[in-house]
Amino acid sequence: MRSLDARTRAELARIIQTHRASLERLPGFLDARVGFPFVQGWIVKKPAILVYVDQKKSRDSLLASEIVPRTLDGAPVHVVQADPEWQLARLAGFDEPAAAAVAAALSYRLMPGNPIDEEFTIEKQFLCHVGPDAGWPVLKKFLEGTRDTLSVAMYDFNAEWVATTFIEVVQNSDVKVTLTWDDGMTGDEPAIRRRIKRELGESLDAWVVECGGSKRFQSAYHEKVAVRDSKSFWLSSGNWSNRSQPEIDPIADPQSARGMYSKGNREWHVIVDDAPLSKLFAKYIKYDRDGSEAEQSALAFRHRPRMADLFVPIAALVDVEAAAAVPRPVVPARLPSQPRAVKVRPLLTPDNYLKHIEDLLDSARSSVYLQYSYITYSELPRDAKFRALLDKVGELTNDADLDVRIIVGSAGAEEKIRALVEAGYDDTKLRVQSNIHNKGIVVDGKRVLVSSTNWSGDGVLRNRDAGLIIDDREVAEYYERVFLDDWDHRAHASVGTSLAVRIAGEGEPTPPGMVRMSWNDYYGE
Repeated sequence: MRSLDARTRAELARIIQTHRASLERLPGFLDARVGFPFVQGWIVKKPAILVYVDQKKSRDSLLASEIVPRTLDGAPVHVVQADPEWQLARLAGFDEPAAAAVAAALSYRLMPGNPIDEEFTIEKQFLCHVGPDAGWPVLKKFLEGTRDTLSVAMYDFNAEWVATTFIEVVQNSDVKVTLTWDDGMTGDEPAIRRRIKRELGESLDAWVVECGGSKRFQSAYHEKVAVRDSKSFWLSSGNWSNRSQPEIDPIADPQSARGMYSKGNREWHVIVDDAPLSKLFAKYIKYDRDGSEAEQSALAFRHRPRMADLFVPIAALVDVEAAAAVPRPVVPARLPSQPRAVKVRPLLTPDNYLKHIEDLLDSARSSVYLQYSYITYSELPRDAKFRALLDKVGELTNDADLDVRIIVGSAGAEEKIRALVEAGYDDTKLRVQSNIHNKGIVVDGKRVLVSSTNWSGDGVLRNRDAGLIIDDREVAEYYERVFLDDWDHRAHASVGTSLAVRIAGEGEPTPPGMVRMSWNDYYGE
């Protein structure tokens, strides 16, 4: 069975409805639906009834009356541990018509002339690098090279060492800063925001871009861009956070290479030296800053409440084999090796991302490699354009003439892979990897996307994100080598055993064998 067809869904849904009252009496029951089950970490493309519970328990710990039956009216039944994301969506009573109305009310409008939707020709080399191999050492040097101005758009900014360098650079060179933040806060971010504002004073023009209904963006101001002196810019999949910019230098300090893939996320970064494109990104940062201020001028601003922290089993985060190994870090490279004219397509969501990603995928002739922290399939009417993109990728996975490989992060992977395979994806083209925060694509070893855009309806259609499609074989091959090394040595075809990640109570001690993580760090936001 290639996909889960409507007729089969309807037949099993009728069985669920017949037995729903008895299922709802089971301890910890949340919901039941039709889907492909996972058995010992492997998806089985045979339709079943999936019973979701808040905590999966052994049969020996339950009374006979509390045990979920193995079959209902001849249909197989599988018990599924609901992940925190799914639980919150279920318990919040998600209402699609209301959500659609909120999405329609967003205030964002394209900049006059839509200048981001232009192709640029870059004649200087790109500084290609990846994390955790070389993220912070390269970013630190980039910041320290600032002389006059910095324009920064950042979703998460909670790493103390980044904040310290940022403050010192501004103070030492009298740099003028425009800093736009997302209105959500994680971890140590509130303290860091206060510290930056206190230390930089009048040198700092900081603004928090509020998201939500009637605002510019739906759920996140999610860019990761820094423009230096209107001449160069750093663009990345990664935040200025503890996980995206771990304070390690595996290249200069080989000892810190041991277990580096457990210390930080896989990220793709690039630094571009080009004044016209740098000025354009800075212009959009100011456009969002000023537009957000205009929206909020008559309203009292309120930070969105923090998402709950999670208790995560250490085994769910650490690949023991990878943690014990001493890998060879990927060295930054200035590419192409001989400077030449390279075509670059800048991207912003929601302005021009979708159509150019569709064109990028349509151009594939031999290979398509995708690495995303998550890919969330959506049946919601408001996500129709995003769903069309996902269906296009699903078709590619079934094209015998194309080498298609997809790596997704391990957080919540079971549910997300299930939805993709039910929609027709070839499950043999999917692998999972821990600590993935990347959002990149390589096509035919010739074109590469470096971006911050998560593949969800909000991420692609309604949030602010930034990216670049770089049309150069040497640049693309740099990131392709990193992807293939991940595919061969760190990604797994099996999602492993489902482990219970749960919401952490305020002030609740961390249970043995678990760590407390922010929602954003776990889900790779």
